[in-house]
Amino acid sequence: MRKHNFSSWMTTAALAAALAVSSLPLAAQSSAAPQTPATAPVASQAAPSATAPNADVQAPPPLAAPVKQGFWGRLNPFARKKYVQGQVAPIRDRVNELDGLTTDNSKSIADVDARSKAGIAAVGDTARQAGETADAAQQQVQQDSTQASQLNDRVGSVNTKLQGVDQYQLAQTAELDFKPGPATLSASTQQQLDGFLQGLDTQKGYVVEVTAYSTRKGQAGVAASQQLADAVVRYMVLQHNLPLYRIYTMGMGGMGNAAPTAAQMGSAPRNRRTVGGTVQIKILKNSLGS
Repeated sequence: MRKHNFSSWMTTAALAAALAVSSLPLAAQSSAAPQTPATAPVASQAAPSATAPNADVQAPPPLAAPVKQGFWGRLNPFARKKYVQGQVAPIRDRVNELDGLTTDNSKSIADVDARSKAGIAAVGDTARQAGETADAAQQQVQQDSTQASQLNDRVGSVNTKLQGVDQYQLAQTAELDFKPGPATLSASTQQQLDGFLQGLDTQKGYVVEVTAYSTRKGQAGVAASQQLADAVVRYMVLQHNLPLYRIYTMGMGGMGNAAPTAAQMGSAPRNRRTVGGTVQIKILKNSLGS
């Protein structure tokens, strides 16, 4: 009798355990079902924040809710490899997409940096070329200013010389005495004239003034004085190569035994008397000659 009661009790316990085990999946499903809607909004709310930093980049789709597999539902400590890959694949895709966006941003930053450096280098080259051009222009201006100053000095010097062209100053003077008779130069007179005219043919800015004085009177005195002047001029042109346009002659007759005055000679008056005639020679020079 006791054996029968014990077997009945064991049978009842086994049935109760079976019913309890069968009710576990239903309880797990009922407890897990309400959590599914709560996770969906979180994924949907995360999507706008991904697109906020850069509106031009399309945000990736939100992660899908995990798929229930097996007896344990969402959490399966004995998950299979396929299940793990299904869970990891969206995360890996998102990470790869973020890596691609990071790479693109790095390339864009590098391009902007390269363009900025190129622009700065171009501006520097332009500024350097402008500086070199300005320096060259300044040097040219200085050279032009120097040349202008030199030209002004030359023009001033030329003006000074031109103003003094017609202003002659007495440089040298000499007197030649002639004996009565033909107007000929004696040896001593030629020697005196050679020393007086030495080197004059190589100079510039001078004129020679020849004034002849005769002791005769009237027309004969004028003709005699002119002959004396012509004799001296002929000797200067033929023997000393003096240009004729630089020589001015004047014959003064009827002087008697009077010698040329101090004003006429440009020197102190002579105390001697002339016999046949006297020829006064003056060398006048202007600013070109000096």
